[in-house]
Amino acid sequence: MKPYKWILFMFAFSFLVGCSAVGKMPTAIDLKIRDLHPPEGKALVYVLRPTSFGSIVKMEVTANGQYIGATGGRRYIYTVLDPGKYIFTSKAENTSEIHIVLEAGKTYYLEQKVKMGILMARNELVRLDDIEGRKELSQCTLSNDLGKQSDPF
Repeated sequence: MKPYKWILFMFAFSFLVGCSAVGKMPTAIDLKIRDLHPPEGKALVYVLRPTSFGSIVKMEVTANGQYIGATGGRRYIYTVLDPGKYIFTSKAENTSEIHIVLEAGKTYYLEQKVKMGILMARNELVRLDDIEGRKELSQCTLSNDLGKQSDPF
């Protein structure tokens, strides 16, 4: 490989690795969070990224503009929200939105579907039913990049 190509490759690789890498939480916390039930008068939302494709690309998620966390490959985040209308937004090379009306006492599962992009991974937010959501959640671990969360314990 020519020297300038090698330097360009190393610069791009270090940029991608240095800017992303979403870690995971300790197993004990992860197990408690994945078995949560919505608190009285609230809704529980999990955002899942069950694939390792594009795993080094950090994808930030907001609910009505409020930061709730970021996922990496095989990571998930969660949030507890009041009932009402929400726009969930996920940012990667593109921005994906999904509009949901949350109901108290319900748990919602959103999946970040990861696709090949031009410079980095692209994403699409889709809603999963409870059975598929629990299945996909079991393949993920809790991200250590969470927004301000209420204490679920």
